[in-house]
Amino acid sequence: MILLVPVVFLAAIAMIVFLLLRCLRVVLPGNRHWSGWRRVVVAGALACAATATASYSLGVINLMLTVAVAQDGGTNSAPLPYNHPCMSQLKGATDYDVQFLALRTLCVMEDGERRAVDDVPQGVRVTAAASAGSSAVLAGIVVAAGALPARPTADKRP
Repeated sequence: MILLVPVVFLAAIAMIVFLLLRCLRVVLPGNRHWSGWRRVVVAGALACAATATASYSLGVINLMLTVAVAQDGGTNSAPLPYNHPCMSQLKGATDYDVQFLALRTLCVMEDGERRAVDDVPQGVRVTAAASAGSSAVLAGIVVAAGALPARPTADKRP
């Protein structure tokens, strides 16, 4: 799992750069596809998408490092290493479960109860969710308004 961290990091950087370049392309003069208020809304949607990608990727990398710590092994690593979030924040944890969609780690306690630990900061999760939601709303506004201009068709009159 630790070997995937650079791959995720590079993929996230590539996606963020792509979204920011698209945002600049929309904002800079000479853009014939978007005009007026649509230009601002599309640029905002792309900027929110870049922010969501950055914050979600940060959370995923953090979870991947949590899994790498758990798989490290070594002395005093049964059931989990001492520096794993389940061991450092809770007493009596026997196992863990990582949820990449929700960006959280659930610790399984001795009695079977599952408790979430704070391994991904709340600010990262909130930023990812708010940015993704804002991007979706702004993109929905553009689509609902029929923002794509109709392409002129050639008249074929006899």
